[in-house]
Amino acid sequence: MHFPASAPSELESLAVEPLMTRDFETRPAAVYTRLRARYGPVAPVDLHGVPVWLVLGYREVWEVLRDESAWKKDVQNWRWLREGRVPSDWPHLPGYQVSHLLVQDDQRHKATRAAVEEALAPFQDSDTAQSWELANTVSRHADELITFFADGSESGWVDLGAQFARALPLMAVNRLFGFPVEQGDDVFMDSWRMVDGGPDAAAAVGRLVAATTELAAYKRQHPGEDLTTRLLAVEPPLTVEQIGLELYAIIVIMSELVSHAIINSVLEVLAGESGARAGLMAGPVEELVNRVHIASPPWVNLTFRFPAVDTDLGDFRLAAGDVVVPSIAAAHGDPMFATPGSQDASVSSRAHLAWGAGPHQCPGRGLADMIVTTAVGKLFERCDFELGLPVDQLPWRSSTYVRGLKSFPVRYRMRTRQAPMPPAAGAAAPAPLPEPTPSAHATPAPAQPERPRSALWRFLASLRRG
Repeated sequence: MHFPASAPSELESLAVEPLMTRDFETRPAAVYTRLRARYGPVAPVDLHGVPVWLVLGYREVWEVLRDESAWKKDVQNWRWLREGRVPSDWPHLPGYQVSHLLVQDDQRHKATRAAVEEALAPFQDSDTAQSWELANTVSRHADELITFFADGSESGWVDLGAQFARALPLMAVNRLFGFPVEQGDDVFMDSWRMVDGGPDAAAAVGRLVAATTELAAYKRQHPGEDLTTRLLAVEPPLTVEQIGLELYAIIVIMSELVSHAIINSVLEVLAGESGARAGLMAGPVEELVNRVHIASPPWVNLTFRFPAVDTDLGDFRLAAGDVVVPSIAAAHGDPMFATPGSQDASVSSRAHLAWGAGPHQCPGRGLADMIVTTAVGKLFERCDFELGLPVDQLPWRSSTYVRGLKSFPVRYRMRTRQAPMPPAAGAAAPAPLPEPTPSAHATPAPAQPERPRSALWRFLASLRRG
């Protein structure tokens, strides 16, 4: 790969302030506003000891996202990495040292994206049987999770993050990928460890990639009506190893974006004044979620880009190979971008960047939005909620890329007692939920051996008890 000679980078001479501060964790919009006032639409910041350009302006973010010939994603374009100046234990480095759709360029990216889009197509086309079946599965799982955390009570407390929003997208992924039941539970638990970023996160990532690769090899011998089988059938063919990496990337997106989008949507409603709540809840759930994507996008900063040549952006001259971080949340806060409630809100709602834009726009955005809208619709259909903590005491995760809560305690009151739908043909059913206590006059049913709960449902039960 040829890399052009580049002028010295201004990043190496500027005094940059750290991005990852307590202020950024709790009040990111204020940080973006302060940086914009000081530097304009592009700001130099320190990211865990490495200087990067943070792109704050809506027009500038769109410029970076729309042209993949000028703005590369492959980490080999990073000059500091080529020069050995990036610490080997830099926390973001491992995520860029694998080759999947999120970090590929040029023809390889085009070929991989075409394969993924072709494989995903029937699951995102509302006229297909695959789309209907998956949507019904997500709806059924949402009902099951609500029934499970309520446990027969009319009201109580629940952590909507751990007990609903983090579980539902991964249950959908298990069905979409065609995992055998127990292996799917193992993937769910490792996804949880990966997202938490604790001491066992690196090992969890290794197990996840191994599991998705093993699944691709298994599906080659045992095809089904699932995404993995469809990826194996695309032409030109992908290797089993490449399919494993693409499935892993989808797990990352579902674990991070979809779960936080569910929580951010509920929080946006509960945290508003009564008038704001009424406005958000007016109309279809799809419009509520769309407005929340603007006000509180789950993916706040996108993965790195690297200018292919020296270029001007904002008020700075960027050197080829500098790190550029396009910020969705900052772009949505740009004064030139219409905000919800303004007379141009209909325009801005069509132009939001929550799922990215340009050649690298999320290929599964239709599927992701289906899961989010189904989840949010079910929650408000079956329950009334009140915040369990004041808004300023909610525990936000410290993350460069996502805006999400560590936990989301709420008080619920059931509105309906809808029973879960029966499993669809071929779908993996959860272990039976507790049966209601029979009345004194009921004829006892014959004793049946209890089927052991899967690891997932045992884990959710432990959260309910806790």
